[in-house]
Amino acid sequence: MLRARLLPFGLWTLEMRMKPRTIHSQALRKILSYSTLQNIVVDSIMGSYTANLVETLDAVDASTLDGDDASRLQLAMAARKLFHKLETKEEKTIRLAIEEPVVFSAIQALIDVGLWEDWTGVGGGEKTIEDLATITKKDIDPELLRHLLRLLATNHVVLEAGEDRYAPTAFSLSMGDKSTLVAPALRIRTDHIAQCAHHFPEFLADTNYRKPLDDNASCYIDTFPEKKNFWQRCKANPMHQESFSSFMLLWGKHKRPWPQFYDTKALLEGADLSDGSAFIVDIGGHHGVDLLRVLDEHPDVPAGSLVLEDLPEVITSVSLATDKIKVIEHSFFEPQPVKGSRAYYLHAVLHDWSDKVSIEILKNVAAAMKPGYSKVLIHDIVLPATGTTCYQAALDCLVMQASANERTEAVWNKVLAEAGLKLLKLWPDGRGYESLIEAELA
Repeated sequence: MLRARLLPFGLWTLEMRMKPRTIHSQALRKILSYSTLQNIVVDSIMGSYTANLVETLDAVDASTLDGDDASRLQLAMAARKLFHKLETKEEKTIRLAIEEPVVFSAIQALIDVGLWEDWTGVGGGEKTIEDLATITKKDIDPELLRHLLRLLATNHVVLEAGEDRYAPTAFSLSMGDKSTLVAPALRIRTDHIAQCAHHFPEFLADTNYRKPLDDNASCYIDTFPEKKNFWQRCKANPMHQESFSSFMLLWGKHKRPWPQFYDTKALLEGADLSDGSAFIVDIGGHHGVDLLRVLDEHPDVPAGSLVLEDLPEVITSVSLATDKIKVIEHSFFEPQPVKGSRAYYLHAVLHDWSDKVSIEILKNVAAAMKPGYSKVLIHDIVLPATGTTCYQAALDCLVMQASANERTEAVWNKVLAEAGLKLLKLWPDGRGYESLIEAELA
């Protein structure tokens, strides 16, 4: 199409109208000569266009956007879409079957040997293979390290600075910084996800390709020799609990603070806390990140009016330097002990459970609510009818391996109704991750 547009109109007309038998050899040679020149011109133009486009794309990174996260996400999604449009079927096959699994295994091996931590510990900077092998506390063969870093450089985990020389990236430095929790969070794939995902096709075949619905007979339980569900394995193995907790804390801090897209001011204005009642109860709230974000917006709430609930094995590691948040050991499978709170908040809780179990969890909440006053705030994925993001779809299929699922608005309405609740409003986070579902007693 481009070549046709570039041809002068007269020659294009000549080529279209002349019949082959009327083209004399001299005229044909002229046309062919012109076509050859035209091809050279087109190739030159396309080459320049491609070079300019590559240069433009190379100049784009997060720092050029001045903290505009919405634009960053929009560009990242467009870049991902472009990558998939340019990738051939053969390249996609190789990437999925070979590249992605071995990249992660190389990252994990170098976490285990302590390279990232030791490299960050000496201030980062360009290093030779021999330098890196020397600073790593555990003994690692430089020749092995050469193979692993070569792979990771092609995936922008590190930067190739010359022959056998590498420089760190922000990501590799974060893996070496314990305060970021990146390294232990990555281990969730090793401890929980990789084996289960690998077993999933076999599990689906064994269950006649039916959607998993039984929380007590999930793919996750079937995968591991302990035959325990996710929470039981975490409780039995501190390392499994640590990788999960680290991931949740890391990802939770990255998400947009929910008071930025839900009206907590109106919620507080409608609250009566004069008798010591709770303002917000965070059910299964882990380390309290979401309550701390409420406190950032409303620092003057009464002491103890924010309540954090979770299991003993989680609560024991929680340290909150404020008297505004009361910490309670509680399982959401038991009756809710805090009655008449202004709001009961559940963030990424119900997507871990089947509809049947989620309804039971919500019934325990509903029984503690004050009619016409209390709200249920479910901060979770709401799948759109079309245009689901990669994150949403991936989480949906991931939790399905535990016989849970993400839900559309229609399914959420059904779950709420069966728990004696009704949906009032959806509040999207603006990033394509989650929404906040505001509900009350029906």
